[in-house]
Amino acid sequence: MKNETFSPQQALILRLVVGLGFGLILGFLYHQLRPLPDHEGPLWMRLLAPALTLGAFVIWANAAAVRRVSLAAWSLIALGLIAFIAWNSLVHGVHQNYSPLFFNLAFLIYPFLFIASELVSSGDQAGKPIAPYSLYFDQAWKHGVQLALAVIFTAMFWGILWLGAALLGFIGFDWFREMIESEYFSWPASGLAIAAAVHLGDVQTKLMHAFRSLVLGVLSWLLPVITLIGIIFAVSLCFSGLQPLWSTKAATASLLAACVALVLLVNAAYQQGDEERPVHVVLKWSTRLACALLLAFSLLAAYSLYLRIHQYGLTPERVLAAVGVFVAVLFGLGYAYAAVLPRGRWMAGIETINVTLAFVKVLVFLAVLTPVADPLRLSAESQASRLESGTVASNRFDWRVLRYETGAYGRTTLARLAKSGKTDTIRAKAKDALAWKDEDRWDHDPEPPAPKKPVAARIRMVQEGAVLPPSFLAQAYPSNGLYPDCLDQGESCDGLLLDMNDDGKPELLLLDGHRLVMIYESDGAWTVGNGFSEYLDKQEAEAFKAGKVTARAAVWKDLDIDGSVRSLNTSGPEVRRVIRKEP
Repeated sequence: MKNETFSPQQALILRLVVGLGFGLILGFLYHQLRPLPDHEGPLWMRLLAPALTLGAFVIWANAAAVRRVSLAAWSLIALGLIAFIAWNSLVHGVHQNYSPLFFNLAFLIYPFLFIASELVSSGDQAGKPIAPYSLYFDQAWKHGVQLALAVIFTAMFWGILWLGAALLGFIGFDWFREMIESEYFSWPASGLAIAAAVHLGDVQTKLMHAFRSLVLGVLSWLLPVITLIGIIFAVSLCFSGLQPLWSTKAATASLLAACVALVLLVNAAYQQGDEERPVHVVLKWSTRLACALLLAFSLLAAYSLYLRIHQYGLTPERVLAAVGVFVAVLFGLGYAYAAVLPRGRWMAGIETINVTLAFVKVLVFLAVLTPVADPLRLSAESQASRLESGTVASNRFDWRVLRYETGAYGRTTLARLAKSGKTDTIRAKAKDALAWKDEDRWDHDPEPPAPKKPVAARIRMVQEGAVLPPSFLAQAYPSNGLYPDCLDQGESCDGLLLDMNDDGKPELLLLDGHRLVMIYESDGAWTVGNGFSEYLDKQEAEAFKAGKVTARAAVWKDLDIDGSVRSLNTSGPEVRRVIRKEP
């Protein structure tokens, strides 16, 4: 047998055999695992299920592109890697988060397998480890479009099956519905549907090329739009500062999402450069500006994540965010360099950068998916280091992270701290955390910080001679889900005392650095008055700090509808409607 690629007919047979054979095995595995809580079946079943499920896509994608021996070797390696990653997730991972299809911390297995397969496929077709960029581009976009179409085709296939089941059910026949609900039918049928859809993408080359060109054309003209929005955002940051961005509590995730969009659209606009086809001048300048934005956003995301890690240490999610930031910064630096190259073809450096970073991403993703750089292990080590170094006190430490959110690594760390922690308190608390039961994972919140005298120093009373009520600091900080910065992050607030409800006692108003104002009232204990919390605009905040605040009587009376009171209180031209229930 010659070591050559399969013919179209042979590739179709291979794909259908894999779809049917793997589907039948998966039907058996999931039939055995489904009734068990958390899929607690034999270890070999929980390793084989994801290996076959994801491994099938590796074979389907490469059946007509990679030579037979190379296909067999890569398929075995891929199946082994998937099984090893599944083993790591099972043995070291968080028990409650395990899924046979890796819908948890191991989601990076999807881009890892896709990128690795494209590197292997293109290298095998070129006959050398590093293939020409045009081959990488063609194969990656072709397989991406194939995958999308296969998913759409399979969804439509199942839609038709369920429509047939519903029609038969209307006349009293349920056998068809029961059949398609069976794992022994659903998995082989899905495998055959996906195999047929993938093969259709191989044989319909003109259709695939036209569809790919359409997708790239649409995406490329979205680049000027996102570039304009990005420029407006960047210029606005120069005037507003970074604080409003940090106040979203999702700065890193938002910036990374923008980086992903920029990389995708820049590549859609570049494709294979301006030698392949003429590129409009608007796209050329949008691409250069987008590369500068990508660098700026990636560095901002890195700074945002650094602040969070420096303050609270690593968690599994922050490790994954760090991976994203690392890759985004590399893309930003590389693309910015390509944008300013004075000589050569327009943005030609993107080709070398894309290929180089593809290999880098494969290595980084593999490290994160295995014990080498497991986010759970890195997080457990980081949290323990913060505790032992005294960065965080033992009574302020979130022991729940080590017990429940860092898997076996966290429990091992707790056992070590229970035996050899630096202080008696650390050893005692580690023993307690180690004894917590799995079902009680949400009952062990970290202890709230006790009110401390320095908080009073961080609150500047606006009125001359006004004093912060001592009783406010003598209790746990009241909250309606939000805290002013001076209460939970150690930053400064402005406060004033004002009787807001005509009860003869002043209420406390606090304004923090994000322009969040909250009103607290005291009736034996301080609480958030009527649940009030509001963000002021910049002009209102400046007026608050200057003490230009008065209590104004409501213009409209309350409307009482059988004890349910609807209050219409005017504020300038706006009307705020608040619904409350009378006691």
